[in-house]
Amino acid sequence: MQETTFHTFERQSSASVFTGESHQAIAPLLDLALAETHAQGAYLYHFDPPARGARVVASTGLALIAGAAGVELQGDPITIHFGRNTPIVLHDAAWSDPRFEALPEFRKNRFEGVVSLPLLDGGQVVGMLNVCRSRRVALQPRELSFLLGLGVPIGALIGAVAAKLSLKREVQKLARQLEDRAVVDRAKGLIQARLGWTEEQAYFCIRNLSRRRRAPMRKIALEVIDRGPAHLSEEDGRREV
Repeated sequence: MQETTFHTFERQSSASVFTGESHQAIAPLLDLALAETHAQGAYLYHFDPPARGARVVASTGLALIAGAAGVELQGDPITIHFGRNTPIVLHDAAWSDPRFEALPEFRKNRFEGVVSLPLLDGGQVVGMLNVCRSRRVALQPRELSFLLGLGVPIGALIGAVAAKLSLKREVQKLARQLEDRAVVDRAKGLIQARLGWTEEQAYFCIRNLSRRRRAPMRKIALEVIDRGPAHLSEEDGRREV
């Protein structure tokens, strides 16, 4: 049985989100895909429609093109698969098919055949699984039936991981917003204490400078904290319509 490789799910992540139970569940499923269909590679993609991108998050069998693991693919080579909810089965020259030729597993290996399964969770396409063959051999009905059944649990696992990742991002976003608010509040306090302005004037000052300089309010607030508010004028604290 071949070793399943798990790639980073996020560009900034230092470890794959397919850990623990997810890892233990995905690995044997991909190995089964190869064993039951006599294929040479299985490549699991997660889709990120808002970013118009996708990543290979796990693979087994023949390697991807160098440097492709975990890197986000964007544009037509991947987005053409986003709305697809039916499988694609090719037995000959899959490597030259416009739908697959730009994908990293096909750029590295001239796969003749592919079964490309859209992975659904809750009726939404969350990714795809490409099971590839190096030889021009027709897929048997039993093998195709097996792969179609395999797509159901893998889609559910991808959906569960994506949901956890989405929740994590929302928590991180909220944490950043709270941190930004604390920085702005601190800067407002300095302005009020040293210039004798009201809280409203202090807020408008930071907001007005943010608009003029086209910079985040956090950046302006940090400048006030570092340099002090002595350089500010009453004009800065007036409400702008």
